[in-house]
Amino acid sequence: MARRTNTSCLGMAVKGYLLVIMWAAVGSTLALPATVVDLMASQEPPLQLRGFGQHALVYGAPVAVAAGVAVFMGRMRRGSWRVLLARTAVVLALSQAAVFWAEARFDSPDVNSRAFAQGGAAGLTAFLCHRAVRWWGNGGLNGGRRRPAAGEIWHALVPFRESATERPHYCVVMKPGLRHVEVLQITSQDKDSRDDHIRIPNIGWDFTSDKDHWVEIGLPPRRVAYGKFTDTRPKGPCPQDVWRQLRERRPAPVAAGSPTVWTRITQYLG
Repeated sequence: MARRTNTSCLGMAVKGYLLVIMWAAVGSTLALPATVVDLMASQEPPLQLRGFGQHALVYGAPVAVAAGVAVFMGRMRRGSWRVLLARTAVVLALSQAAVFWAEARFDSPDVNSRAFAQGGAAGLTAFLCHRAVRWWGNGGLNGGRRRPAAGEIWHALVPFRESATERPHYCVVMKPGLRHVEVLQITSQDKDSRDDHIRIPNIGWDFTSDKDHWVEIGLPPRRVAYGKFTDTRPKGPCPQDVWRQLRERRPAPVAAGSPTVWTRITQYLG
């Protein structure tokens, strides 16, 4: 048993070391625009960036790394490139703010010391951004219950048409919000003869029932509070063909006031 424990501890130590090295590399890359210019300015005579290639490397590498951090923050809504852009912009903005803070805080005459402080601040900031989005996506303030994302199929208590009565149904998440989710109801009743429903295959989300299902598209999406979801995880993704049809139809949203700035930010960050 002791040998297994030691091996486990060694493995954790190695993983921790590799994570530190990875985030140090991320931070040093994010800090390139400041550290490279600082290093070149300290030379005798001072140097400057020249040509498209040098500028692209110094200023493009941080963008690429920020985009990589944004991708690994967690799930994103299908086809929503705006989520990736928003996350990338947040990582870039906050990491550059951390770089400027470190430059003012650690005003050392040694260029290498300043670069180390700036890279460390940028890497720590990117790591905190990564963990914050992961925490939010895995439940956050929602009691550890993962928040539904657009394009997923969940089981929830869905309002019955215009009445306040709620019934348990599968549903397709169309748009998550701060306190509620807009969904389209799924039914197992045969609706092939109606044009306000479309058939949805069971592949990928219903592994037990042999019944066909239909998504109701004749009504606007219904609002379901996060506490009304009966599971902590989705049943599965909405099949690609059906999701494409739902996106193209774009049912009219539930009547409500204009979304707040905070709601838009949470939607873009996923």
